[in-house]
Amino acid sequence: MEIVTRMNVFRFNKRNGLGSVSVSSSVITNQTTIAESVRLTGTGLHSGGETSVIIHPAGEDLGIVFSDSQSNIVRALASNVVDTSRGTTIGLNGVCIRTIEHLMSALSGMGIDNAIIEVLGPEMPALDGSALPYVEAIEAAGVVELNAPRRLIRLTEPVCVRQNGSFIVAVPAPKLSVTYVLNYDHPMIGSQTAGFLSDETDFGKEIAPARTFVLYEEVAGLLNDGLSQGGSIDNVIVIWQDHLSSDLRFPDELVRHKVMDMIGDLSLAGGRLQAEVLAVKSGHTLNVEFAKEIERMFCHSEDSCLLKTAG
Repeated sequence: MEIVTRMNVFRFNKRNGLGSVSVSSSVITNQTTIAESVRLTGTGLHSGGETSVIIHPAGEDLGIVFSDSQSNIVRALASNVVDTSRGTTIGLNGVCIRTIEHLMSALSGMGIDNAIIEVLGPEMPALDGSALPYVEAIEAAGVVELNAPRRLIRLTEPVCVRQNGSFIVAVPAPKLSVTYVLNYDHPMIGSQTAGFLSDETDFGKEIAPARTFVLYEEVAGLLNDGLSQGGSIDNVIVIWQDHLSSDLRFPDELVRHKVMDMIGDLSLAGGRLQAEVLAVKSGHTLNVEFAKEIERMFCHSEDSCLLKTAG
């Protein structure tokens, strides 16, 4: 496996004297960051308390770094994931930050490589249950190019992880594509398939709006386990045997949400994955295990990684 750095062509719009990028992340090979800080506030999905997140610009080669109210730092890497119960939680030295997957998906889908994420609370705000509010905040702030090439992860052989009838397999490819197969023995869900192609799919319009969902039969158990304390029909699609709590934004919104979650979890591998990925019935646990396998294969330290610079 190799990490490849290349140059590429940008299309720029001028914004407040800075070059802001309004382009699919797949055609960007220089690193980027957000142009200015932006804050979002809402209720935590699992904690039920008010929480805020501030996305700050960051310099080249920093990556995505989370900071709590005490300025403790946790890097957004699969090796720092400490829990995958109904979301992805990172932690280090006793510090835990929960439900980062929607923000990570938005950052990845919008092409942000470097940012400092200041979290004022135990988890990300649930907002409307999708990644769309994060995307809109990033769009409002703008995206700027940095003077360092982006780190791209290219597979040299297939990679597969599996667990209890679910699996993820990835094969070498020049760009990221994700195909997800959802299958529930449930009259309102059944089998659904959706895909994401990095240079063709409009992440902000086609993936980011897809919201979190839960089966009605699961709600009592989640509440008893101390989860979903902030869940409501304003941020979760509740699915009964014969109806839903709200109209769907897409006919296949449920599987699109799974694609969105996967994009967020894949971004924890330590670079931008260039591969064709097929996931069947995977969740955060398997997604993160796959990201950990990719991270292990090439690592995130330049001292021990194979680097290649192409003109």
